[in-house]
Amino acid sequence: MNPFRTALLLATICIVPIGTKAQDTRNTPEDFRVVFEDVQRGFESGSVAEFSQRLALQVQVALKGEEKGYYSSNHAYYLLENFLKSRKVVSFEFTNVSDAESTPYATGTVVFTSKGTRETNQIYVALMKSGERWLIVELNIY
Repeated sequence: MNPFRTALLLATICIVPIGTKAQDTRNTPEDFRVVFEDVQRGFESGSVAEFSQRLALQVQVALKGEEKGYYSSNHAYYLLENFLKSRKVVSFEFTNVSDAESTPYATGTVVFTSKGTRETNQIYVALMKSGERWLIVELNIY
């Protein structure tokens, strides 16, 4: 191959990164709805890991018939993980999503089976912005 063509090819590869997106999202504010989608995916799969990176440093958690209080993100993770281990999610749906810019929240219904019993519960998730990220500051199942 011609050395000039080789140099031109290498220069092109270095200048135009492969797989670039049409829009650079690093400076685009995150949409809070993404967090609610992560929570829904986590509950449906029974895995808190799906949204654990979204837990604030301190989270208010209230679980029906179990724990209630303010917990570190690590403690909240284990509380939720244990809660989901003892239940199988039958269905999950956020039915109301508030688009209040400063304090978005979502409410909905989650149906579990536990020890052969089916239970329908309400879920409430509230967010707060920290820097450019939305974080879960409250998660209640009642």
